[in-house]
Amino acid sequence: MAAMQQQLDFIAYIQRMLNEGEFVATYKFALLHAIADVCVEHPLQQPDSELVITLDELVDKLILLYWHHAVPFAADSNGDAALLKQNAGRQSKVISVLYECQQNNIRNIRQLKLSQYWPAIYRATLATLKDGPLWRLQILSKQAECFLYPHSNSSKFIKLNPGIAYSFRRFYDLVVYLAKNAWLQKIQSIKDNQKLLGAQSQLHEFLFGVDRNALNKARPVLIEIQRGLCFYCHKPLKDQSSADVDHFIPFARYSTDLGHNFVAAHSGCNNSKRDYLAAQVHRDNWQQQNLVQHAAVLSTELAAYFFCDAAKSLAVSDWAYGVAQANGAKLWLNKDEFVVAGAAQLVQANPVTMSIAPVAANDAPTITAADDSLRLCYFPNLKIACGHFKTGNVSEAEQWPAPTGFGSLNPAKHFLARASGNSMNGGKSPILDGQLLLLELISPTSAGSLQNCTVAIERQDQSGDNQYLLRDVKKIADGQYLLIAKNPDYPPLAADETMRTFARLKGIVE
Repeated sequence: MAAMQQQLDFIAYIQRMLNEGEFVATYKFALLHAIADVCVEHPLQQPDSELVITLDELVDKLILLYWHHAVPFAADSNGDAALLKQNAGRQSKVISVLYECQQNNIRNIRQLKLSQYWPAIYRATLATLKDGPLWRLQILSKQAECFLYPHSNSSKFIKLNPGIAYSFRRFYDLVVYLAKNAWLQKIQSIKDNQKLLGAQSQLHEFLFGVDRNALNKARPVLIEIQRGLCFYCHKPLKDQSSADVDHFIPFARYSTDLGHNFVAAHSGCNNSKRDYLAAQVHRDNWQQQNLVQHAAVLSTELAAYFFCDAAKSLAVSDWAYGVAQANGAKLWLNKDEFVVAGAAQLVQANPVTMSIAPVAANDAPTITAADDSLRLCYFPNLKIACGHFKTGNVSEAEQWPAPTGFGSLNPAKHFLARASGNSMNGGKSPILDGQLLLLELISPTSAGSLQNCTVAIERQDQSGDNQYLLRDVKKIADGQYLLIAKNPDYPPLAADETMRTFARLKGIVE
């Protein structure tokens, strides 16, 4: 990890930059935002790695950031619309050229890059970048302090100092928040803008919001590849014309529309998820759907409206979940249910003394796998011990067809793993070594009695590795529980505070 002191110095430097820098225009705010975006999109080999960023990349980012700013703004539907100024003098060259392009029926960045206007806008933006913000960004109180990158004579790239790219990735939300708010304040402070702005209630959404009209273009293809089902709850989207198009990596976390980052969802699921990252099971499904199975379709259908690059979407996802894990953030599983990012268990596990929805141990049905329309996670390295506690992990997952014959299954809750051992080989419903188990994650909201349930239990060994065990549960005096094996050769275990239930047995897959 980059040195803690360097990370603190990074935050302090960004604060000083915004307080001590001279900002006669908004370009430096845009450049700071652009550098942060590029850092997120480039995986790092090591936390202290340097990162080379080409000026071409920065030009692309600046044009993308200023594209919406080149649309005339009106404070309300009845007011006059005009371009907001980005500096105190003449209108900025970048805004003027982008506005001219839009007046010539160029409707998005892809069209712009394919048009005759692209060379001119590229040259204008590159000249603006090199003439001012690229080297003025790091002038604090009249002195150059090159903490982020050295000022060089290169006309093609900048090289971030060791550890700086890591810090941009680590504190991306903070940097972008500060850059946008400083940018907003600068536009509000320009005298020529103040009469136009009025109450200013819509200014932030106008400058930095989502293009809702473009999102509508994504809805039909998403509904098609999701077979008319909500991405999160897998229930039918009854009114498909009004289904929400959700940014899987929330727009609040990464404010660029990427064509592979969209899913179709019920408004209830989308509103519940809000700006949270989704749980790992949703991420796995998103990667399988958008980056593997349907990556080419999404690129073909959405490239006219959004930047489409599956590899970049994956890199942004890796960054977002890496930060969440480092911060111990909560990930959204479903309504009112969250899991901890990077936690060793599959879900935020409950103590054994907590209750779950009851399923009689002897009533676990045998089911058959056949339905290819729905897929569940299968964890090949997670062995649910039917003997003594057995070490396992959930570091790898495969997508397997969901079993049929057991009603509605939800990939956000149900998963597959194999039994290991013979302690549950007995009674009316024996569980044999190597059999495939269908399990359901337990959460505090699925309350009920543990009595006579077959549950998967987790604990950590002395080295910190996770161990898993399958047992029937029997309640005894004083509210205590015994963990009972079906095979009488294995003695009962008394449940203690080191053990946590994380799943219940739903059935055996043949």
